[in-house]
Amino acid sequence: MKTEVAIIGAGPAGSAAAIALSKKGISNVLIDKRRKIGIPVQCAEFVPLNINSYVDLNAVPSLISQEIGFMDVDAGKVIRRVDGKGYILNRDIFDSELASVAVGKGSRLLSGARAYKINPVKNSVEILNVEEKIPDEIYYDYLIIAAGPKPYLDIPQNKTFIYAAQVKTELLKALDSVICYFRAYIPYGYGWLFPKGRLANVGIGIEKSGSYNGGFSLSGSLSRFIEELRAGGLIGTKIIEKTSGLVPVSGLNEITAGNIALCGDSAGLTHPITGAGILSAVISGELAGDYAAESVKKSKNLLSEYKEEIESIFKKPFLTALKKRAELYPKMLDDAGIAENISRLWPSFDEYYKVKS
Repeated sequence: MKTEVAIIGAGPAGSAAAIALSKKGISNVLIDKRRKIGIPVQCAEFVPLNINSYVDLNAVPSLISQEIGFMDVDAGKVIRRVDGKGYILNRDIFDSELASVAVGKGSRLLSGARAYKINPVKNSVEILNVEEKIPDEIYYDYLIIAAGPKPYLDIPQNKTFIYAAQVKTELLKALDSVICYFRAYIPYGYGWLFPKGRLANVGIGIEKSGSYNGGFSLSGSLSRFIEELRAGGLIGTKIIEKTSGLVPVSGLNEITAGNIALCGDSAGLTHPITGAGILSAVISGELAGDYAAESVKKSKNLLSEYKEEIESIFKKPFLTALKKRAELYPKMLDDAGIAENISRLWPSFDEYYKVKS
């Protein structure tokens, strides 16, 4: 099979790229190992209000589970409310809808197809149908990798991760805010309660790559966090589903290599402190698609300009976040350290942006 652009991964980044390519009349194939796009959901599902600049959520009401007015930052002895307007998505519907839009505009979707080998010399991707075990090979002019945090090819990629675990459970108290919790038993990360009507996504993320873990396991910390929320009368005892995943927090990767562009989690485009990545996935996917399309049309590789634009948007704030993470998380391994440093760590606070004297 021959296509002008092949895309690995039909999440928000890959589908945004496919939509951008198809709008410009560029043939593209969207490859995803999942048989049903959007399943399973490995995400807390919150997006900021300005997602509407890229995806009109109101055009498909089922994309939105709940509107959010605030963010509450719970540092133990103090809870501070900050601006946090946005939406809790139905992420399964969101991903499926974006892929459907791409197909509707002319993209070819290969679901249930695992990309297991990339040959940059031949400009080809070898794929395998996960059910029928039928191999195929796709030849491309340009390749976009939007396949999550794990590495493809010998391109410098994510080195540091948050290990996240989440449950969906009953919400006993109606909320119009998302809540982020900072506790000593959730080191180098945080817990969250994101409401979905009568349900809630409850989870934690812990960086496990160093010796500073203090003996806390992911499962042990999650159990303790769930018990704290139950004792506070926020959630019930029924667990509806569980999920887990990796969130890269090492900042921007090398995002181009010849005629290959990376976007979304593959490019390290998740915020090194908050872990937020849906909006940046959509932005980077759209840009990757645009620059790949222009490269095809002009018969000239313009992906270096894609890299420059991504860096102009994300490099400075991500470097700030990396410095904050390295400086402040070691000071937040007890209740006193959390209370003293939270406003300098979390980017919703004005103090986060003040230069330390």
